Amino acid sequence: MPRDKSLSRQKIIDAAVDIAVNQGPRTLTLDNVAVKCNMSKGGVMHHFKSKEALLEALLSNLMDTFKCYETEICEENQQQLPVSRLLRTRQRIHEQVDLDYARLFLVAANENPELLGIFSQHMSEFVQELREQPENYWDSIILWLAIDGLSFQELMSVSPFTETERNTIREKLVSMAESLGENTGEK
Repeated sequence: MPRDKSLSRQKIIDAAVDIAVNQGPRTLTLDNVAVKCNMSKGGVMHHFKSKEALLEALLSNLMDTFKCYETEICEENQQQLPVSRLLRTRQRIHEQVDLDYARLFLVAANENPELLGIFSQHMSEFVQELREQPENYWDSIILWLAIDGLSFQELMSVSPFTETERNTIREKLVSMAESLGENTGEK
């Protein structure tokens, strides 16, 4: 009976995520993934020819997670400004996604910066969306950069703020974004 390739592929992705989250992204190798999912390295390589291919699948999975949260945020409040949606999504990601899994960004950037193209494209589309509301454009950009700066500090493990302070900063940024919407009748 032939094996279900999608189940094997998912088993590999799950093992890779588990390694990245529980052992740290630096320990993510095809050999470690093979051991974790009780497969041969050749079996793993049948699905992912290289660590780069595996990272690409993991980043795609991470982007799908982000988009899922973004969709949930949109369903909760359809009248919000794009920057409010982004900040609430970042807040939800922080609450739900393990930081070591998010550090796959750093691994991917080190392995091959082109792997981050899916995120670069998403950000370019977001900038276009912000430009459609020129009255809020610069304030939205500043709020976006602030929350991403906070996230970057966390990814690099150099944040001078406690977890409580970071949560307070995120809440204040969301509040500031929502106050932009009060001027336009959106939230």
